[in-house]
Amino acid sequence: MSTQFSQRFPAVTGDLGAIWSSQNEIRNRRRDIRDLGTSLTKAISTCEDWTGLAKEAFIRSATAEQKEINIWEDGCLQAADALKSYYFTLEWVISSVNNIRAQADELWEQYQAMPPETRSSQHAELEGELAYLQKSYDDAKHILSEEALNTAAILREALYFTPEDIHNETSHGLEHTLDYGDTRPLSDSELSDIFSHLADPSLSLFNIDQGRIGDCHLLASLNAYNQTKEGRRYLASLITVHYDSNGMADGFFVTLPGYDGGHQRIFVQDVLVHGNGNDTHADIASIFEKAFVQSHMGGTRGKFPTWGASGSFSAWTMKDISGENATPTFKGGFDRDAMKEAAINGIQAKRPVVAESSILTNDTTVTTPDGSHEKIKIVSQHAYTVIGADENGVTLINPWGLNNRSIKGTGDTGATFTMSWEDFYANFGDVTVGRIP
Repeated sequence: MSTQFSQRFPAVTGDLGAIWSSQNEIRNRRRDIRDLGTSLTKAISTCEDWTGLAKEAFIRSATAEQKEINIWEDGCLQAADALKSYYFTLEWVISSVNNIRAQADELWEQYQAMPPETRSSQHAELEGELAYLQKSYDDAKHILSEEALNTAAILREALYFTPEDIHNETSHGLEHTLDYGDTRPLSDSELSDIFSHLADPSLSLFNIDQGRIGDCHLLASLNAYNQTKEGRRYLASLITVHYDSNGMADGFFVTLPGYDGGHQRIFVQDVLVHGNGNDTHADIASIFEKAFVQSHMGGTRGKFPTWGASGSFSAWTMKDISGENATPTFKGGFDRDAMKEAAINGIQAKRPVVAESSILTNDTTVTTPDGSHEKIKIVSQHAYTVIGADENGVTLINPWGLNNRSIKGTGDTGATFTMSWEDFYANFGDVTVGRIP
């Protein structure tokens, strides 16, 4: 014991004054934003005698801006509160560590004052006291580390605006504009449903119903994990409910172990209007989807060149989810059976399996779960979840939640279907087998 005991417990540093000033500054910005919203409301109220298309266009634009201002104002309050909470945690940890260091110095003085012949007999007792201090120190540092990660996630979400992703669509002969990045809050019934599924991952966690966003690689991969109890438990372990100061659940922390260097933590409080569920019912898959989109700088847009969440590969996405490399097997060359072998082995090992269709696909007759036969369109460059595979064929699920029949005007059929390996080889280019950590 030649080193002063307090050196085992490095001091925790942090600029408390700067953190307090930052949360005050954000509160001041929130007040300015609120004043801006009030001014805009007054501007709208002055248009009473104004008529015509110009007035209608102005009110639509002003109302849209008012919505953005409200989101901005709420986000600033949330960000300030998060910094304030971190301030008090940091203050407590600094005080706790300083107290631990003081106790270590006191032990050191006692040790130094001991006659050399008695030090060895006191060694075990001293090490026991130091071990207790070490645990207290490690616990305090862990609390601070978790609070730092949570605060960073909350700040990113609070000050985050999903990048605009504008699309013009025609419905019933009328053209209208949609922003695929639009979000909405979760309803009480949706929150209740999510809580119950997280509490019991022995049953299916969600229903995949891909919206307008091109994230089939994500939804098909999530659904692949959803096929086994081990996969569901793993997905549930990546989500933690967050409670506000009143003890009310107000969001979810989502961890993506393999994204952007590892263990990216994202705070989710809303879901995508045009995402999974199509604004009808958000579930756990919708929470993962929003976290995935929020973690990409391009939002809902394509991976290249905007670095959005759409249009990626299942192998990359499965690594984001698990933190471990997924194995793609390609159709290239004459060894087409390698895909069959990969799919069968993956299913038998209860691992998540996804298949991606080729650029050129064919309308194909498949077997539905009730044993009937349907001729459906296989979507090109699209990811499907593989839920069954043996020597007789392969069973897949389309993340759209349905399949289009080949004949126009005959509507849609269910999402699940079985096809022969020959038809699979004709339509699919690779099979990806992921891992459950």
